[in-house]
Amino acid sequence: MNYFTSTLVAAAATVAANAAFAQDAATKLWKGDVEFGYYQQDGNTEESSVVSKANGKRKNGQWTYDISAEAQNSETTGVRSAERYFLNNRLAYDFSEFNYTFGYASAVKDRFSGFVYQATVAGGYGRRLLKSDRITWDAEVGPGARVSEFETESDAGDGQITEAILRMSTDFAWALSETATFEQKLTVESGDENTVSRSITSLKTKIVGGLGLKISYTMEYNEIVPNDTVHMDRETAVTVVYSF
Repeated sequence: MNYFTSTLVAAAATVAANAAFAQDAATKLWKGDVEFGYYQQDGNTEESSVVSKANGKRKNGQWTYDISAEAQNSETTGVRSAERYFLNNRLAYDFSEFNYTFGYASAVKDRFSGFVYQATVAGGYGRRLLKSDRITWDAEVGPGARVSEFETESDAGDGQITEAILRMSTDFAWALSETATFEQKLTVESGDENTVSRSITSLKTKIVGGLGLKISYTMEYNEIVPNDTVHMDRETAVTVVYSF
């Protein structure tokens, strides 16, 4: 093998190694969970329910990007009884160890809520209230806007409502042990026409490797709802979780 060929092979190997390292480093920037839960009952009552959730977080320097998605479908005696989809994105920039700014966007479509959809955009200031090896606690506040479209007439009127809101949220996470984590998330979006609140309480335990089990309780409250729908939705879910 002559000098030119040896140099070419060495350069190619170096480029390949750097590319593999960069790809591996980029992969390690992401962490998150993928959840799946299924329930089925047969006999006098035929009922089935599928719940799937996914969330990912990527941190690069002072930037942090979060994305999460949820889907729920249920059937009772062959008739669809629940169908809900939720997606949100959040981008944050740390300008100091405990302070940051954020931008947020979300959309929810719940077939049985009386809304065609609800979409929110907001931005503002965040503060890291606690930060340790086991506990993190963030709080955010900022202005935004929400668009709600009703399927039928509601107390707030008919059709579509666009309103300015104040969005407040808090996210608390506590690593109880090496295998168990408790989380409490609370969001309040308050506007002139409607106030929407959402609380998620969860406990995640690690079984083996990246596989675990998660129990969660979710409450969502709409101050103004279309006719023949309730203000509060509740969900209790037990899901299998894969963490990456």
